[in-house]
Amino acid sequence: MNCNAPLINRRILRLHAENAAFVASQIRLGQDGPNFRLVELFDLECRLAGHLDALVMGREAGVDLALETLAVAVEYGEVFTAFHLCLHARPDSSLASIAPPEVLSWDQVAALGAAAAWCAPELMAKRMRDWIGGPDPMATWIALDVCGLRRVDPKGHLKPLLSHRDARVAGRAMQLAAELGRADLTPDLVQMAETPDPTLRFWAAWSAALLGDRRAAPAILGALVTPATPARQARMVAELLPLILDDRATRAAIARLMADRHTERWGIVATGAFGATDTLDWLLRQMDEPLLSRVAGAAFCRITGARLSADSLELAEFPDDPEDPVVAACPLESFMEAKLYWPDPEKLIHWLAPHRRSLATGTRHILGLPAWTIQPPIETTATYQMDQRAVALELATRAPDAPLPNWRGAVVLQPRGFARKW
Repeated sequence: MNCNAPLINRRILRLHAENAAFVASQIRLGQDGPNFRLVELFDLECRLAGHLDALVMGREAGVDLALETLAVAVEYGEVFTAFHLCLHARPDSSLASIAPPEVLSWDQVAALGAAAAWCAPELMAKRMRDWIGGPDPMATWIALDVCGLRRVDPKGHLKPLLSHRDARVAGRAMQLAAELGRADLTPDLVQMAETPDPTLRFWAAWSAALLGDRRAAPAILGALVTPATPARQARMVAELLPLILDDRATRAAIARLMADRHTERWGIVATGAFGATDTLDWLLRQMDEPLLSRVAGAAFCRITGARLSADSLELAEFPDDPEDPVVAACPLESFMEAKLYWPDPEKLIHWLAPHRRSLATGTRHILGLPAWTIQPPIETTATYQMDQRAVALELATRAPDAPLPNWRGAVVLQPRGFARKW
């Protein structure tokens, strides 16, 4: 009898596969969640690691059950789990030899990148070398995504990929340049921001702006947010523009967004990123509009550091969620909105009265602190993931040649608290 052979219980492995898919999807959403802290992410990541370890130990049975789960729903978590298991079970480099076609979906390509990043570096080293410059655009995209998630610089491989024949690969390469602080590529990105492809234009302008361009990129970004702009891109522009424009241009951009009811949400987001204390009374008035109330409350807290739940500043009774097509069209935006508290404007008015004197006029604020005082690491200033995202952008725009702080990096336990592994 071989005592080291695993005892396969397919019913238990199926539960591991289903739970791994659910937890992976929660981690993805929680990384930008308004009330997710490092401790919650650490708990989810430990649970995911346990489920994946059990499935890996199950070998082909684990792969089979992950694929069975995928057959029920081709969603982020299911694709993540199936691809991660395939990477462990099959040593090949070719994607077609590693995973069946139903796993290799461009619609869920973010799950493929995340699953590969969860693998140990020694499992992925040869594959990364083959993929980054190989002929398969999906493999190249995954390699770029792993580099972005782990903040690994592919060095000379990156510049040629900015003009890759596949627009999806080119866009991911542009994003990676900004994530790594590759300011040497800024002139290339500024030139590529003139492309007629709207998605590539967005990534080129966003990346160039983060890498220090203050001439062409801000104007391009400012014109990109329209009622037809995908929610993810619109939020990214709204969060970044106030950090790279002067006071007058920022206020004009916010006014333009507020002039159209389909882009009002992004005007509120931009106001929170702007951090001007003279916008607080205006934000309080926006809270009377159900569609804008929660995002306006979040912007108010971003500026002042108020905590709606901990300081009992939310409504006593939460109303029903209004129908917002902008939110409904984006799973992440819907998740953010659902996790935000309903602010009580009257309570916030009373809270603001004694706190207003501590907020300096003429100075941008983040979480009640002058923005210029914020220092890394991001966890020391911001407790929640959405706030860490804001602090990361603040720090990145100050040092264009430094990597964008990774608020989505894996969490590790330290003797005192938690830190980022990547």
